[in-house]
Amino acid sequence: MGGFCTNCGKKINRLELFCTGCGEKLAENQTPVIEAEGAPFHSEAGIPSAHRNNKKGFKFVIFSLLGIVIVVIAAYFMMNNLKEPTQKASQADTIKEENESKSASNNKENPTINQEDIDQSTDEEGDTGIKQEEVVGTSEQSIINYYIAKLNNLRIFTSGREISVGEWTVSRQDEGVVLSASEIPSRDLARIFGLFDDRNLLPLTTWAKEVYDIAQTLSKELDAEWLISVGNNCVGEYPVTLPQSDLINYSGSCGYSIPVLGGTNKNNLTLVMHTSVFGLSNSNPPSDFTNEYIFPESDYVRLTMSELELLTPRELRLARNEIYARHGYIFESDDLRIYFSKKSWYFPNPNYDGSLLNSIEKYNVKLIQDREKDFQ
Repeated sequence: MGGFCTNCGKKINRLELFCTGCGEKLAENQTPVIEAEGAPFHSEAGIPSAHRNNKKGFKFVIFSLLGIVIVVIAAYFMMNNLKEPTQKASQADTIKEENESKSASNNKENPTINQEDIDQSTDEEGDTGIKQEEVVGTSEQSIINYYIAKLNNLRIFTSGREISVGEWTVSRQDEGVVLSASEIPSRDLARIFGLFDDRNLLPLTTWAKEVYDIAQTLSKELDAEWLISVGNNCVGEYPVTLPQSDLINYSGSCGYSIPVLGGTNKNNLTLVMHTSVFGLSNSNPPSDFTNEYIFPESDYVRLTMSELELLTPRELRLARNEIYARHGYIFESDDLRIYFSKKSWYFPNPNYDGSLLNSIEKYNVKLIQDREKDFQ
């Protein structure tokens, strides 16, 4: 930085002590310093204002550039996001068009493919006998379970009491279905026989008709004939008004086996052996009841060979099997099952396997078998 000599006006440097033009000594405190044009102005803080303006301008440029970069980047990503759905849609349309064109070309090459072929393919995929049987079996069992629940909910209502026959079972027997209850609680069984002895039959017949309705509906569902068998085996309870002959026929060394409800159709459905559910009740057996047996007393009277000699082979076979039929044995032979199902005294018992006979019954079975051998 410099000024001008006050004597001659020559430009001098600040550090010079004498003017190079006139040689005049320049006193430091007398040297008039004239600032050159354009010299920077010093602020009160001693910082050049030009330098401060330059820093502000530099910062402004930097921030402007960063803002531009951010805006450009944001615009780039926004454009890409807008393009992606359009591209995907375009690709999907392209793939669909290609598939349709391929399908059309395949149909042209294989014109013989028709609905019958499709049905055949479907049948081949689903035609497995085992799976179909499993489905049918499961469906039938679910139907049976449903009606078992309905039977278990039935009650005999009398004098504010509810009488139950216990748990029911429903099982397949050949082409039919057996509905049975053979575990009646002893107290409830005594009450049932008490109603019968008092001739208070309305609660019993009302309940029996409900059982019949369920059997009929189940029969239609399964397309099978029904058989109802309700009653305990070998117990101490029995109706005191029942004829002595019946008590003898339905008793043994283990106790009584009096049927509570049984039958195969509406006409022969009976309560305690002789009371028709849908007809007039009668505590006494019909007059021709004994004629329903070949040997009415074969369960407690020993037969003789002279009695057997009068019978044909078929009658001998029936006489031998009626001993088992008294206990409710379910026969496998169709002719025996049909024959005994028509007897009013026959009540099938799925729990009886034919092994329980008293000594007289065993003797008569053996005697009849010996007579049958004469015809072989």
